[in-house]
Amino acid sequence: MNILQLCVKVPYPPHDGGSIAMYNIQKAVTENDATLKVLTFNTIKQLVDLNTLDEEYIKMTKIEGVYLDNRIKPFAAIFNLFTGESYHIIRFIRRDFEEKLIEILERNEFDVIQLESLYMVPYLETIRRYSEAKVILRTHNIEHLIWQRLAGITANPIRRWYLNLLADRLRHYEMWALNRVDGIAALTKEDETQLRMLGAEVPIHVAPIGVDLKNYPSLPMPEGNLLFHLGAMDWLPNQEGIKWFLEEVWPKLSVDMPDVRFKFAGKRMPPGFFNFKSDRVDISDKVDSIEEYFADGKLMVVPLFSGSGMRVKIIEGMAFGKAIITTSIGLEGIPAVDGKEVLIANTPEEFIAKIKTALNDSESLKMIGENARKLVETKFNNRKIGAELLSFYENLEKE
Repeated sequence: MNILQLCVKVPYPPHDGGSIAMYNIQKAVTENDATLKVLTFNTIKQLVDLNTLDEEYIKMTKIEGVYLDNRIKPFAAIFNLFTGESYHIIRFIRRDFEEKLIEILERNEFDVIQLESLYMVPYLETIRRYSEAKVILRTHNIEHLIWQRLAGITANPIRRWYLNLLADRLRHYEMWALNRVDGIAALTKEDETQLRMLGAEVPIHVAPIGVDLKNYPSLPMPEGNLLFHLGAMDWLPNQEGIKWFLEEVWPKLSVDMPDVRFKFAGKRMPPGFFNFKSDRVDISDKVDSIEEYFADGKLMVVPLFSGSGMRVKIIEGMAFGKAIITTSIGLEGIPAVDGKEVLIANTPEEFIAKIKTALNDSESLKMIGENARKLVETKFNNRKIGAELLSFYENLEKE
């Protein structure tokens, strides 16, 4: 099977959730004998010199990129208020990307064209003109739901109004797009349900983000009581969650447990977060090795109250055999049981109580981490996920 994958950003190196999701599915399908071609935006926020990429990756993907300055521009955002269009979507409509896409479609035949996220849907009309391939929308999130949930936890009334406006426009675009593709690959059952509620009638296949456990050694239980978090800090749900934890949970927890420390890291850390730094709170905007970063942490903290899709860093933490405490929203798409493979808390009081209990019972914490790794092994095998996705594509071709 010959697949063209259209990406919103360069998936390599796979450091954040979005790039990991795209890279892992590339590995999954090529390991199952599919051939792959990648056309991607090369965004100014995550600009990559494609000529310096790993040779094996270039061989696997035959990657080509088109530069995109996707920074939010205040004047354009204000002007957009009067257009009725989704500002999120129009930032990714570029003539040079369309021209490169046409060039690729004219010299190649594809069985499937996989759109990585809603932001690639504007190129659907061009694809239909130049190709007979089946077009699949791979939904990393229910996009409007992220902004809707963010609006719900925002106190500032003007900001809440603006976020609701963004969410509403995205929702209308999502509803318009869903039945114009030939099929949808969703990351979670929860997202599949949301897509059906939005009116999707095309076939939907749930293909979660997989991992290859050989890349994730089981890490031993460390000494000390170090809480940790790792996630892209240019993603608003991560910003909101960590700010909530530092303001609502940490002050009381740090008094109740004087030996507890907390470290968190993520690319493009907003400067304001460094104000939380202290002798017991360590903050970094760069991590050289995820394995080393996870190694000395005893309990991973993922306080998420918005977003959708899957949290890749939770899957990675589980793969390393780490115990994790997160919210019900953070656990969406991961069939883990509270107290068995994960800890679930949704209020400051629940976070404090469960963290204190967990840190005082290392054996139970170790058992949760071991169970989490077993869950990843059985439910998130990357190669198996790729085989099932290709089977879905083959069935679509027969229709």
